[in-house]
Amino acid sequence: MIRWIIYLPFSLLLTVICYITNPFVLLFCDEDGELPSFLHMWQTWDNSCNPSDVTENKQLPSFLLYDWPKHYKETYGTTPELAKVGRKRWFTKCIDARFTLWERIKRYICRVYWLTRNCCYGWAFWLLGVNATPFLSITRSENTIRVKDQKSDAWSYKNTAPIFSILGWTLCWNNFLGWKIDTDAEVDTRAMIANRIAFSLHKEGD
Repeated sequence: MIRWIIYLPFSLLLTVICYITNPFVLLFCDEDGELPSFLHMWQTWDNSCNPSDVTENKQLPSFLLYDWPKHYKETYGTTPELAKVGRKRWFTKCIDARFTLWERIKRYICRVYWLTRNCCYGWAFWLLGVNATPFLSITRSENTIRVKDQKSDAWSYKNTAPIFSILGWTLCWNNFLGWKIDTDAEVDTRAMIANRIAFSLHKEGD
């Protein structure tokens, strides 16, 4: 708990910095969606800046999406650095670099959206993350999950409990604190810091 409290203000500060600088940092992205050298810390640790998820799941309006399958192929693997901390990630290989100017603009918009949605992941993973072991104590209830690493100070707390309902809508907590521990891992793994304290609104029947 003490380490998380110490890390928390740095996490919040870095998140704000990344929100502001993401659009500029992405100008240095290569065709495969990788940021170079030190700028790689702005990138999500588990994906490139060209994930298929944005276009294939239509997370933006159609007129802002480009033909991702024409230009990219996605693979799942690891790097020497990630292998040391028991993690894998997605890679996007450019198979057709013949983009029109409008396609490049749309790709850039998709990249900005992706890093805005998943802001500061590199910093949260490499700088402010912790190594968690498979020796976990997990407590589940209807709306909460508590995880405690029995061999380190890694822990997590998720809460989606309802607060109140009105006119068919329910306001719920949407909290995730501690570190994002892989509870299915059989080896030591790196876990990025989590600092989400938010709310979510749900309509009855959805």
